[in-house]
Amino acid sequence: MDDREVIDKYHSLTQIEDQFRVMKSTLETRSVYVRAPEHVDAHLLICLISLIITRIIQKKIRDYKGEKTDAYWNVGLSAERIQDALNKWKVMQLPEDLYMFMDINDPDLALILKAFNIKIPAKLYRKSEMKSIKTGTKIFM
Repeated sequence: MDDREVIDKYHSLTQIEDQFRVMKSTLETRSVYVRAPEHVDAHLLICLISLIITRIIQKKIRDYKGEKTDAYWNVGLSAERIQDALNKWKVMQLPEDLYMFMDINDPDLALILKAFNIKIPAKLYRKSEMKSIKTGTKIFM
């Protein structure tokens, strides 16, 4: 193999190792609270789906910023930062049938939304507006 091939193979191995690290730490693959085989399988499936969604978000961020990935796929945001940003994103229901997005100005959450071309102005929303945001958002376009 030439030098470039050796480096590419090494980076591939590093990415595989990173997949396991993210699954064991960030996504908590170790099933602590389930014992039945079908529950363990379901838990692992959910963790794999979460990993795939995390990688899709990282790719969208990388494409949005016009950057190449590093050996650990951390360009843009790490899996931990993505998880933290998405955990912050909540909607609070207010009196008189009004709604407000929480932490919309968080820098990591803002980057994720920009990467997916999702524009959500910081304002109060009516229920009908919330539905139109939901139906009008094109994630994979």
